[in-house]
Amino acid sequence: MESITVRVCNPLLRTPLALIVDDSCPVINLNHFWIKQRHAWLERHPAYPRRPEWDGDINKLDRVPETIPAAFVVKWGEWCRAQGIKGKFSMVPYPAGVARIDQGFPDYPRREYDDWMRATREIICPNFDITCEMLTHTHVVDLQSWEFTDAWEQYEWVNPPVEPLQAYITTAMRIVKDAGLPCEGATSPGAFGSGQEAAYSRAVLDAALTVNQDPRPFYFLHVHDAPDAWPDVPLWHVDKAKGIAIASIIGCTHDWFGGWTGYDAGDPDRFITEDLQGGCLPLVLERELPCVLVSHWPGFYFGGDEVGFEVLKTVKRRLDAYDPTGVKTRWMKTSEIAHYWMARQLSDITVTAQSATQWQVTVDTNFPTANFTLAIDAKVQSVRVNGRDLTQVSSQGDLVTDTFLRQGAETVVAFDLAQGNTTLVIEVA
Repeated sequence: MESITVRVCNPLLRTPLALIVDDSCPVINLNHFWIKQRHAWLERHPAYPRRPEWDGDINKLDRVPETIPAAFVVKWGEWCRAQGIKGKFSMVPYPAGVARIDQGFPDYPRREYDDWMRATREIICPNFDITCEMLTHTHVVDLQSWEFTDAWEQYEWVNPPVEPLQAYITTAMRIVKDAGLPCEGATSPGAFGSGQEAAYSRAVLDAALTVNQDPRPFYFLHVHDAPDAWPDVPLWHVDKAKGIAIASIIGCTHDWFGGWTGYDAGDPDRFITEDLQGGCLPLVLERELPCVLVSHWPGFYFGGDEVGFEVLKTVKRRLDAYDPTGVKTRWMKTSEIAHYWMARQLSDITVTAQSATQWQVTVDTNFPTANFTLAIDAKVQSVRVNGRDLTQVSSQGDLVTDTFLRQGAETVVAFDLAQGNTTLVIEVA
C-alpha cells in the first residue's frame, strides 16, 4: 500500500450517553427554599416582573417538600447503578444558605445527613461525576461575611463581575472537596456565567487547578435542543504543551422528567417515543453526537410520587430497545466524555511506512483517555501498541480496549491512550 489514513472514532464505536442531574444537595429539597426565597425577593421588588415558569409558583409550594430523604437517593442510585446509567450529579455546596455540606445540617437529624453523604460517596460517585453548582443556587454570597447579597446567582450573575469569579467558584469547589466528595467540574445554576463565558470557563479551570490540581475539568452551562444546534464538545483555554483544557458539556434535551420545580410532570415521548422513532434522542444518536440528557433532582422525587423517576425508567427501557445489543451507545460520565473529546481534538497522529506491509502510527498527546478508538483504511493482520499485541475480535459487540476489528476494507483499533507517546505497529494484508 502506498499510504493509509487514520481517523478518530467515537469510543468503541459507540455514541456517548450521559444523564445530568442538577439542583441536588443533601437532606433538603433545594427548590422548596429557592421558591420561598425568590418570592420573598419579589415582594421586596414589586416592580420586577413575575415569571411563574422561572420563579416557581408559591401557591404550589405544598407540592415541594422541604426535604428529600436519603432512602430515595439510595433507591435511585442503586437503580441507576444496576442499569449502567452514568453522568453528572450536582452538589450545591451551601444550598439556599441553609447549611454548608461540609459542616452538616444542624436543623435536621444528623443521621439523615450521614446517610445522604454515605449514599453519595458509595452509590452515586462511582458512576456520576460530582460538580459544585456554585454556592447557594439562590442569592450570591458575600465571601467575607457569608451573608446573602441582593443579587441572584442565576439572574444578576448571568453576566457576573469577572474579578470575584475565581474566588467564588474556588470556594464552592473547596466546600465539596472538604465534604469528602470529588469535584470534577462545575455546573451553572441557570445561565450563571453565560454572559462572560470566556472568563467563567477560565475561572472554573483555575479553580479546578487550585483545589484539585485538575488540569482537565468540565462545566455544564448550555442546552441546545434544536436540530440545527446539536453540539459537539467545545474546548476552552487549551494549552497542548501542558495538557490543560476545559470542556463545555452541552445538553441535548431540556428537563422532560419532572421539571426543576418538582411539580411539573414530564413526558418520556419528548425523549424517545414508544416506537423508537420520535423524540429528540434518536435524532441526536443518528448523528453520533454526545447525547446528554438533562434533569433536576426534585423532579425525580416529585414530592414523593417519583413521577420523574418513572419517566427515567421508561426512557431507559426505550433506549435499551433502541440499542438491544449495546453496539450503538455507551453510558459515560461527563468527565469521560470531556477527556475523550480533548484527546480526539488535541492529539497529534502521524503515519510512517516501515515496509510494504508495515506501518507505524504514532499518537502524541498530553490528554489521556480510555478506549481511544481509531479507524484505519486497511485490512490489518496484526496490531501492536507500545510492544503489546492486541486481540482481534469478530464483531462490534466484542470491541473493547486492547482489541481490533476488521470491517470490510477498514480496521478499528481500541486502546487506552496514555499521556506522552504511543506507538502502533500495524501489519496490513
